[in-house]
Amino acid sequence: MMRFHHMGVFVSDLDEALKLWVDVLGFTLTHRAVIPDGRRDEPGTRMPQETLDDIFGVEGARSEMALLTSPDGAMIELQCPKVPRIQKTPPENLRYGHTGIHELGFQVDDIDGWFDKVRAAGYRTQTEYVWPWAGTGKSFLFYDQDGNLIQFCQQKGLPSWRP
Repeated sequence: MMRFHHMGVFVSDLDEALKLWVDVLGFTLTHRAVIPDGRRDEPGTRMPQETLDDIFGVEGARSEMALLTSPDGAMIELQCPKVPRIQKTPPENLRYGHTGIHELGFQVDDIDGWFDKVRAAGYRTQTEYVWPWAGTGKSFLFYDQDGNLIQFCQQKGLPSWRP
């Protein structure tokens, strides 16, 4: 058995990212911390220094992180690395001509309401309109503060995702 658990989104400013995910998209902040929080041999350590060093590939790795949950149970992990210092990906490398995960999609109800809400909050949409999608739906894409692409889709006959 395999189920989707979460998506990690790397950001340059955690507080700015939280404005989008909590204030606009309605996620709940369930955990915020600076990692690592100790060493392997220290009781209560959740993310040991040695493990984070191995994951990030540098000695002395450090990151601010936040875990968020949507009302329907989708989980997002925001990471803002401090060591090594995060660098913004050039916008041309966040588009469809490059490998990697460049789009995070959500099934929503009321696509037009979401479009208006995202634009009113100041986020740039890829088009100036909601467009037809998959023959029976509508969609739009927008960029977070770091240029990460988020897609909202509404399709007739498909309710919003429920765990």
